[in-house]
Amino acid sequence: MKAACINVGRSALAIVLVDSADTLPERGPAMLTRLQPHFPTLPIMLVSIEDNGFRAYATFQTSELLALVQLEHVEFVEIDVDAGPADAGVLPF
Repeated sequence: MKAACINVGRSALAIVLVDSADTLPERGPAMLTRLQPHFPTLPIMLVSIEDNGFRAYATFQTSELLALVQLEHVEFVEIDVDAGPADAGVLPF
């Protein structure tokens, strides 16, 4: 998966690009649980790139926040969710 840590205003958060199905309310919580060890101190927003724009899922309001983020300018790095975080205190960014 591709992920990035960004600042929006005074808030830092993690954005993770996921399959469209992982942004649905039925699957989003499980994906957030899998990702939390990689971003222990950050809120996480799951984002899928759709033909007509973006779809997002998070435990917070995403629509206004996603409008502020220019995803085409975000530098994403590849993370291996199945391997687990290398060091819980160090983010891969």
